[in-house]
Amino acid sequence: MRPSQFDYILVGGGLQSGLIVLALKHYQPQSKVLVVERFERLGGNHTWSFHPKDVSATASAWLESIVEYRWPSYQVRLKRFEKKIDVAYASISSEHFASMVMRSIESEEAFVVRTNTEVTEIAKNEITTSKGEKVSGRLVLDCRGPGPSSASLYSMCGYQKFWGFEIVLKSDWPFDGPIVMDDRVDQSDGFRFIYSLPFERRRVLVEDTRFSNESAIDRDECLAKVRMYLAAIGVDDWSIVREEHGILPMPISSELFPGSNGQCKTGENSQALCGGYVGGWFHAATGYSFPLAIAFAETVASSTPESAESELAKLAQMHRSRARFVRFLNRLLFRLVKPSTRYQIFRRFYDVLSNDSIARFYSHRFTWRDAFRIVVGWPPSGLQPIRFMGSFLPAAAHASARSNPKSATNSLKEMGI
Repeated sequence: MRPSQFDYILVGGGLQSGLIVLALKHYQPQSKVLVVERFERLGGNHTWSFHPKDVSATASAWLESIVEYRWPSYQVRLKRFEKKIDVAYASISSEHFASMVMRSIESEEAFVVRTNTEVTEIAKNEITTSKGEKVSGRLVLDCRGPGPSSASLYSMCGYQKFWGFEIVLKSDWPFDGPIVMDDRVDQSDGFRFIYSLPFERRRVLVEDTRFSNESAIDRDECLAKVRMYLAAIGVDDWSIVREEHGILPMPISSELFPGSNGQCKTGENSQALCGGYVGGWFHAATGYSFPLAIAFAETVASSTPESAESELAKLAQMHRSRARFVRFLNRLLFRLVKPSTRYQIFRRFYDVLSNDSIARFYSHRFTWRDAFRIVVGWPPSGLQPIRFMGSFLPAAAHASARSNPKSATNSLKEMGI
């Protein structure tokens, strides 16, 4: 067997691979690393946010320098409920992230980045590119992000979908810090809110976001809602400098827990490890991917290529029960509560949880006491119990149950539910 050309091969040049590169540079600067990205540059077109206090002290040592924006707190505004969350908030644009990753390895010959390169086959210790080139590594990690077919990975899911517009203004933005939810827009197509990040006093990212049962999204319709929102808060002279959008499946079913590799495209006789979205390393109820991506990167870089699989299995086990719980929350959101009253769930979440509990939830490190506080309390209005119970049926039966509640009830009785 010929010797491996690299210690680590990372397929995909997005958030997960970039974090692994930074962690390897910190823990194993002499390792030989290859990153393969099919597009022209790393990072894509995204903005990632997280709570800095939920990053471990060891990870902060290699992550701290790449954080682009910081705020001491943020707000939520849900109907007549408003709350300031006194927890630090941070964001990184993909452009800044990619430049910092490349800068960290620019003088390192052992770290190689190949862009405009498509990977057609992935095995446990080898990849094949569209040019027929085979490259071997002691550890291959499939870190590709969610693609157009991501929803097909799940038998049942809802969607978090958004269209963001980075705008420049002729006058100052009226709010000091981020507003992660402001639902002063009509509640068509699910629970809908505006998310805003003031990068500068006159440069702000404003996103139309909704938790919807449907995946379709229309850019012009989102822009119209953003225009209405900006007019309502007194912002009337602005222009768009950048846009970003996404459609993230929010699973109800149990596919792709953290550490699940079943959906990865691998070779016939061996299976590569999967990081990022395809490996289940994301928060199913929020769409936040940064905390779990950091934990994955830290685990890989502090292990050897040969021991990484067992260490990642331990990490996955730590998060498995939490992943089940947040999928249950998604089931409640998308199957039990009518879209027009979903805001009540989020209002209660921010009302009853402490700041520390909120941060733990977003970082996928919440306790069972936190979980108890989330689900136990006065239920929201507009419940749909038959639809909720029908969601426990297999996918094919669930589809017919939506149009025939009586049939759904009978099926549930047969299953002993």
